[in-house]
Amino acid sequence: MQNTNKLHYNKKEFYRRKLPHYQNLGALFFITFNVKSALKTSEIEKLQFKLEQRITSLPIKQQSLYSKKLDEEYRRYFGEYDKALHTGNNHWLKNEQCAEIVSNSLHYWNNKRIELYSYCIMSNHVHAVLRVFEKDEKGNNIYLQDIMESVKKYSANKCNKILNREGQFWQNETYDRIVRNRGELYRIISYILDNPVKAGLCEERKDWKFSYIKDDYNEFM
Repeated sequence: MQNTNKLHYNKKEFYRRKLPHYQNLGALFFITFNVKSALKTSEIEKLQFKLEQRITSLPIKQQSLYSKKLDEEYRRYFGEYDKALHTGNNHWLKNEQCAEIVSNSLHYWNNKRIELYSYCIMSNHVHAVLRVFEKDEKGNNIYLQDIMESVKKYSANKCNKILNREGQFWQNETYDRIVRNRGELYRIISYILDNPVKAGLCEERKDWKFSYIKDDYNEFM
């Protein structure tokens, strides 16, 4: 699976679009990406406006990129965004062929450029936990943004063919967060695997066809 899509920003360990993105080499990430227009633009802008209001109301010291309080606000924003997705639009991943393609695109890089811990593919969004290796086989740095562009481009092309549609498939921006410790890792994995249960799509975690957990963490199932 080749990634030929040109980057729209320089490769570096931090960049910002609407949200901050830390690209620490070798880091463990919690990521969420959703299909295009899963939420209406007006809904996204409303959530972002609320986030900006909360941030600007913080004392200047707490608006630092490494502020614990600022991190809490971004986590709160994600919770609101993710909750809205469950009642959102464009449930293209209900098509099992499309869900399988997304699954395959994540597994493609597993043990090559990433270590895949867990994922859950919902009807219009995907949650995953993965560690990005520091170097590729040629000694070049590996960045999360490169992995995600590859996964998105490959799956978008395949899914569009199945759905007999054209145009953008995935939302441009991916939510990503560095997992800081084992306790946080366990909480995030539980959150991911509980998604279909909380949505009433299955009774137990193990019943969801498009969830994955690394063998080392099978106790979560």
